[in-house]
Amino acid sequence: MKGYLHKLGLNTLLLKITSLNAVGVLLQIIGGLVTSKLIAIYLGERGMALMGYMRNFLTSVQAGSSLGFGKGVISYVAKDNEAPGKLKTILSTATILSAFATVIISLILYLFADYWNALVFKGEGDFSIVFKYLAISLPFITANGLLVAYINGLSKYKKIVWINIITNLIGLVLSVSLIVSSGVRGALLALIISPAMAFLVTLFFFMRGKALRNEIVFGSIRWEAVRSLGSYTLMAIFSAMVLPVVFIAIRQEIVLQEGIEQAGYWDAMTRISDYYLKFVATLMTLYILPQLAKATTDSAFRKEIFDFYKAILPLFGLGVLLIYFLRVPIIRLIFTEDFLGMEGIFKWQLLGDFFKVASIVVGYQIIAKNMLKLFLITEIISLILIYATSTYFISIYGFEGASMGHCLSYFIHLCMLLFIFRRPLFGRLKLEDE
Repeated sequence: MKGYLHKLGLNTLLLKITSLNAVGVLLQIIGGLVTSKLIAIYLGERGMALMGYMRNFLTSVQAGSSLGFGKGVISYVAKDNEAPGKLKTILSTATILSAFATVIISLILYLFADYWNALVFKGEGDFSIVFKYLAISLPFITANGLLVAYINGLSKYKKIVWINIITNLIGLVLSVSLIVSSGVRGALLALIISPAMAFLVTLFFFMRGKALRNEIVFGSIRWEAVRSLGSYTLMAIFSAMVLPVVFIAIRQEIVLQEGIEQAGYWDAMTRISDYYLKFVATLMTLYILPQLAKATTDSAFRKEIFDFYKAILPLFGLGVLLIYFLRVPIIRLIFTEDFLGMEGIFKWQLLGDFFKVASIVVGYQIIAKNMLKLFLITEIISLILIYATSTYFISIYGFEGASMGHCLSYFIHLCMLLFIFRRPLFGRLKLEDE
């Protein structure tokens, strides 16, 4: 891979991060494969669907407790690292407000655990204890997210990779033991306890870095910092609250049309997607977001996007082709023979994920430059498309229609973003940018 990237003339930073990221993500994928196999053997299609419900809910809760400050912290730390006064104000405000939100959400989760159980799992079992554990774990999960965002913004890439590697190993051990000993309930608890335990790992690396510790000084809440972070909060919470609801609605449509087993097939496919998308997702957070936040000209923006398109996107495309041709062995390896019914959705999901990756890298400019109105417009259109196309195709083709909708909606999303950013990407650069 290094030789390939060097031939393309890409910058050294992207080369280093891509190589480091590949190692960490590979170990994460191996751990995920082991976990998926255990879920398939011990929990089956129903258990896979219930895990999907909990993952979607957890995404919303995490965004609410952190107030969506993660990407904002990364952007401002990357941009304002040389302005310590402004940076400390941002960090102090983010910490205090997210702590307040976390306490409130934790109390609501604990006191109304039965209500959340009925809402999330639709009468499929009594897992109220899971929500009480989530309430207790949430402060650690929130603190971990903010610390990781801060370290990420400072471009401490090696620390982030090592944090990911160690936390994934801990998560793997925890998942295996809880799934084998406690079945579905254990698998759900593992989803919650693992990110909470990650805080201890992140704190260890944070305390080891003197430069990291010296940057943080807790103070008061400042209105200018609230205003700066507020748009990031709206962006993150909108995605984290609305997207899981859309996925839950799609999953429910599959259940109504065909049954929970078929919904488990779809969740199994999205789980496979999560594995290979981890490489791109972490690369976006580690490299793309900080670099776009620093970019002040159209030429800098264009360079980052086309460097990614020249180097990473072709590799990703070859990877999804390989997955498609090996889909049957992959299903048998990761799950069981009972999941072979999901074979037909691979082509749509993989193609949709290719369009998704191509669009996300451009869309990160919206986040890096804090374009709230544009974000809301594009996200609302995208979510409407995902839901409308998925439910339409499900009514005709069954559970396979969910992945067909995924493919079509992300193709349209990519075209929309390329049109919006057509001038900086394809137009003539201004004289000062050239």
